[in-house]
Amino acid sequence: MSVLKPKESFLRQLSKLMFPLWGIRAGLYMTLQTLWRRKFTVQYPENRIEIDPSYRGKISLLTEPENHRDICISCQQCARICPVECIHIIPKVDEAKKRHVGVFDVDLNKCLFCGMCEEVCPEHCIVLDPVYDYSSYSHDGLYLTVDGVSRDASVEEWQMMLGEKDRKKREQEAKRAAVKAAKEKAEAEKKAHEETES
Repeated sequence: MSVLKPKESFLRQLSKLMFPLWGIRAGLYMTLQTLWRRKFTVQYPENRIEIDPSYRGKISLLTEPENHRDICISCQQCARICPVECIHIIPKVDEAKKRHVGVFDVDLNKCLFCGMCEEVCPEHCIVLDPVYDYSSYSHDGLYLTVDGVSRDASVEEWQMMLGEKDRKKREQEAKRAAVKAAKEKAEAEKKAHEETES
């Protein structure tokens, strides 16, 4: 025994027919809107778009601009804080017992470009440059050694690093002075308390 389905109303049939056409109409409307706007096509290798200065791209290890000496002291804080462990550092100690970079390797295949290495660096020698057009046909091309990562600091970067070091030095001196003043005050109070008791 077959059950007869009730006839659908005319509006219901019309809505089933019009629903797919509504999507096509919306897409065509968007196309017609953008048809008359100014074009935003860039002929890439010859013309490059300006990107935001805060863009985090390729990792660079800065060197001193005058003598091309490493600023990095190989403290390995960047390697420790990296969430994907893409930075590998082996320090080198010179005759004056100062630490320098022996091996500094970055695996850009794993890098998240999160900027944590840049924030934690005490010498401010790691920067994420706004370089977006580096690529390779193999994974080995994105494994950078110290030669592929190092570059001279610009004058602005160098002045910022020196200013940051001076600021930290002033902060440390202010803390030492505050501790010294607190000790002197405590000693003076203790001496005044002893005099009042006797």
